[in-house]
Amino acid sequence: MAERSSSPCAPQTRRTGAGGRAVSGAAPEGPPGSRAAAPGLLECRRCRYLCTGRACCQVVEALLAVLILVCSSVSCSETGGYTGLPSLGGIYYYQYGGAYSGFSGADGEKAQRLDQRFYLLKLPIARAAVAVGGCLLVFSCILILVGVLRLPWRFPAWLLLECILDVMIAIGILPALYYFFHFLLGVYSSSVCKEREQLYQSKGYQGFRCSPHGAEIAVGLSGCIAVIAYLLSAGLAVRAYRTVLKQKQKPVQLYKL
Repeated sequence: MAERSSSPCAPQTRRTGAGGRAVSGAAPEGPPGSRAAAPGLLECRRCRYLCTGRACCQVVEALLAVLILVCSSVSCSETGGYTGLPSLGGIYYYQYGGAYSGFSGADGEKAQRLDQRFYLLKLPIARAAVAVGGCLLVFSCILILVGVLRLPWRFPAWLLLECILDVMIAIGILPALYYFFHFLLGVYSSSVCKEREQLYQSKGYQGFRCSPHGAEIAVGLSGCIAVIAYLLSAGLAVRAYRTVLKQKQKPVQLYKL
């Protein structure tokens, strides 16, 4: 009686054993495109890529890109401080403290003007960081999709291209981080920020210091971790290239990355 295979994805074949009896068993595994491979097996092996080292690095890169995108968008969306509450009027104005913010008349107009100028100073670098985070996210998603579709098996040269791109991105992130914090420190050391900080401190507010806040520091930490992830991914791409060449020379063995 034929035995059921332990793997739900492994195809069953019948071969003739001793005494002419048919014996059930799993089909021999081979590289993609071989006759022994069934469509169901290919689907399972495509999903198996997500458990490899390269895929894990690419997922980490995508998550770091999302973190950079979200944290940098915080600076891009900041339009002012507490002085924005009175302009909303109505119930919101009194319910959330706008009527008792401490700003009125000339002080309120000055605070709004300083808020707007400070926001415009930070806007260019915030938009640049959002753009970089978005590009890194798209790049990581493309690499994951290429790996799932098993393009490196058909075109091994893609792995070398992937390695070069990973190294270039890792090197490019370093000057980008330097420029990011250099620009921010220039904004925080400007007269607009100093005047804004003094104005808010005179009203008892302590959350408007001229120093990078948590979201901007998170962007820097995420960028540093991304450098390590991309360099590690480049090394794994080179190792995968060597593995593909060996599997091409021995097509009977199961292709693994």
